[in-house]
Amino acid sequence: MALSTFGEQVLAKKMEHLLFNFPIGIEVERQQVNADGGLSQFPYPHNIGDPRTNKWITTDFMETMTEIATPVAQSPEQALRFLEQISNILRKGLAEGEYLWPLSMPPKLPVDHSNINIARTTLEKKKYSDEWLKRHRLQEATPCGVHVNISINPLLLNKLTSGVEERNQLYIKVAQGFLKYRFLLTYLYGASPLAEGNYFLPNQKPHHLVRSIRQSKHGFGTKYDGDFTDTDRYARRIKHGLTTGELLAEHDFHSPVRLKGPASVAQLPTEGTQYIELRMLDLNPWSSTGIDNDAVDLLYLMMAYFLMMEEGVFSLAKSNDRNERVALEQPFDHCQFEEEISTFLNQLGDFAIVIQTGQGAHDLLDRLRTMVDDPRQTVAGQLAAHVNNDSLLKFALHQAIKFQSQSQKAVNVCQEFKGGKMFSAQALREILGT
Repeated sequence: MALSTFGEQVLAKKMEHLLFNFPIGIEVERQQVNADGGLSQFPYPHNIGDPRTNKWITTDFMETMTEIATPVAQSPEQALRFLEQISNILRKGLAEGEYLWPLSMPPKLPVDHSNINIARTTLEKKKYSDEWLKRHRLQEATPCGVHVNISINPLLLNKLTSGVEERNQLYIKVAQGFLKYRFLLTYLYGASPLAEGNYFLPNQKPHHLVRSIRQSKHGFGTKYDGDFTDTDRYARRIKHGLTTGELLAEHDFHSPVRLKGPASVAQLPTEGTQYIELRMLDLNPWSSTGIDNDAVDLLYLMMAYFLMMEEGVFSLAKSNDRNERVALEQPFDHCQFEEEISTFLNQLGDFAIVIQTGQGAHDLLDRLRTMVDDPRQTVAGQLAAHVNNDSLLKFALHQAIKFQSQSQKAVNVCQEFKGGKMFSAQALREILGT
């Protein structure tokens, strides 16, 4: 293993402890459903605030597609705690007999879409969604997932970098790393082996169960490749898409990794990337929040590795092709890139020894190696075992009802998102703007 110049500086100044102190925020999208597993027809929960102004609970493309966004946290544990607290608030606001669908692919969709309400909370959002629907089938907007936003620790940047250009290149390096090993995350955490009724057109659906429909060409509708050579080219590529009309807005760039920070992408080269948004995780249906600790811990370990180590030549086309092939593999099959996955996990293990992460990282890697050795232990492999008559309806409803019941039993005291003060549920609702 060869350390990058930045990595050598981190070790020389004994700052490796800051590699796992990244600011993090998590966003989770989920569909709201009725007791029969169909899209909810209940009105938007009145007691969780206005989706136009609520910082932490809002709607995405559809009114039935709720999105939670946590405040910025200083550790994975804090981020996951925020996510659980806000998820419980959302669930407590749902109507009797209404649940959060735990799968990335939507429930069975109606043939007639006239009763599906698009979330047009602002004039700008209405204009965007109306134009988007002229170009795409509604079904393509229905998959949900988890987005993880991570920043490099500011102390590392302040001590070890000399300006915006150098910081931007670090984020580009990290983005390339996640894109290169996206197929690994799809193998381990892909969780959309099938789509329920009326998602696919006739003769469009895969002929067998897969690891992740959402992470494949069958997923979200807007597909436009970015340029991750450097931040200037990244910004110019998105501007090109807007100029040609291939992109309707900057947020229409639905790359698995996005550079974020300034109000406009055009400002990234001069003002600097502030964090990266990772959009490559399906909902984990065994977690009430949609993501588990292992997935977040792996992202942290990977980000530290990409910052510290030299990587080979990056090819976006090769990375995309490799992920597509893994996404469409059958869940019980060994991955065609199993050797590459095992090699990378071993590299992460060696890296963990060098920077002395502690036993937790090695235990995590051992659990991941088990999933490589036995594909049935992956999330897709476990999920495929619950398929009944080409459907996951029974399993999904069972999980949704169980999580709803758990939320009702949650202690009615939550932690304020700033300052650590304890608040009652009523006070927290006031904080949320309800």
